[in-house]
Amino acid sequence: MFPILCVGSILSPLTNDVRIFYGIEQLGIKYLPFPQSIYGGYWEIKPVANHICQFLIASFTNIFVPFSNHALQEPIIKGVAVAMAIFACYIFSKNILKVKYSFLLCFCGMFCALNLVVLQAEFLAIVFAMISCALFVEENKLWHYVAGALLIWVLLVKGTTGALIISAICIVLIFNKQRIDWVRGLVGFITMGVAFYAASLTIWPQMIPDILMAPILSHVGEYDWVGQIGVTAIATAISMSIYIPVIGLGIIYGGVWLKNHIRDPRAKWFVISFLAPLFMVFYQSESFAYQYYVFVLPSIIGLILYEIDTPIQKPGKKLKRENIVAVSVVLLFAMWCILYSPQPIWGLEQNYGVQELKMNNFFDKNANEMEVKFNLSKESALLYLDTGSGPYYTGGTNSSCRYVAPLILQRNNPGRTVVSNLTQYWDAYGCTISYDGRYILADGPLGKDDGWFGMDSPEKKNVVVKVKSEYNEVFSGAWTVYERKNESDILNLT
Repeated sequence: MFPILCVGSILSPLTNDVRIFYGIEQLGIKYLPFPQSIYGGYWEIKPVANHICQFLIASFTNIFVPFSNHALQEPIIKGVAVAMAIFACYIFSKNILKVKYSFLLCFCGMFCALNLVVLQAEFLAIVFAMISCALFVEENKLWHYVAGALLIWVLLVKGTTGALIISAICIVLIFNKQRIDWVRGLVGFITMGVAFYAASLTIWPQMIPDILMAPILSHVGEYDWVGQIGVTAIATAISMSIYIPVIGLGIIYGGVWLKNHIRDPRAKWFVISFLAPLFMVFYQSESFAYQYYVFVLPSIIGLILYEIDTPIQKPGKKLKRENIVAVSVVLLFAMWCILYSPQPIWGLEQNYGVQELKMNNFFDKNANEMEVKFNLSKESALLYLDTGSGPYYTGGTNSSCRYVAPLILQRNNPGRTVVSNLTQYWDAYGCTISYDGRYILADGPLGKDDGWFGMDSPEKKNVVVKVKSEYNEVFSGAWTVYERKNESDILNLT
């Protein structure tokens, strides 16, 4: 079971979001000096810690395989993710959970899910949170400083993942019966925070402005609260039953445990460990599956608490305590085989994993066609007007602007004009409107009402008008490619 899940996870393709991360990191590695190559020169929307993690993984992978060889790079990247999870689950189960099969429960809880969640910021935050919990209970108190420092990384891989700091502290309080040296942890937390702040004043001056800008571009707190409660409830139900099934198991068994132990001192910490991420999921005002991945950690705790307090044997029944966790592991693995395996199992070729593989093959095929026709990898720079995955598919062709995924332009619309108040917005607009290179890579035809880059702001309209007057559409597929017209043709139009 465990080897199959490891191999299957490694063979699952990187999803579009993760390809965005690695395409952008490769631009930094290829075109910028250290330490700007890690962060600052190119940006999509994630904070600094996420960039550092993805940069390190990309740099490690480049040692073995060149970036252009995606077929071999992707399994190595996924292998690193699996190795990170194995270490985190091992130390977490050994130091905190201490229940038979708890390691398998942690690992299956993390990977028996929609492949979309792997290597997202939420995935990294859970890895850091697990390791931090485990280090807080180490006898060598020096590790407590490290545990506190890791909690800053939980916060800075996304921001909203900071809710897992509260969950991690609650988990330590639930399972550890000895006194924790929280002061050392706080010192580690503050020290690491000061180090990041010092970096923002010196090598990465864009760090804090980027952190402040991200919520503006991400719908945070933007929608009606009553409607958002319904959306959150529906999305949580879908996530816990299909996308991330360990959430459903954890809520059910954890709920039963809570009902029977409502006066237990551990109950309040268990409830808070769920409420903290629930608040942040609600506040994000989105319903992407990976955002609900933060519930994996408290869900595992719900199952373990039920396991611990299940009688070793009930009258007339042989029920061992490890039955609950063992059955959950088998159930999660079965769901992975049916829904998420990258290869059809039992003839089930319509599962999410197989369909995802086909979709990625479609993108890879289109990227190859574009390369054959236009040789985009040889261009000095491109204007990317897509979701950000362009550099990954063009072999790392440089971006003409800092915002490789121009979300700062794309997300300015009549319902969110606050974006246009940002200085960075006008910088991005100036860079985009002044581009006169040979090719533009766009996420579908520009200017359509239902397209990714429409005309619902004056600046977007100006960009679209300029592109259509100075460029010809020469390719349509997973992307739309625009090629600059001859100067004589452009002058005749003007």
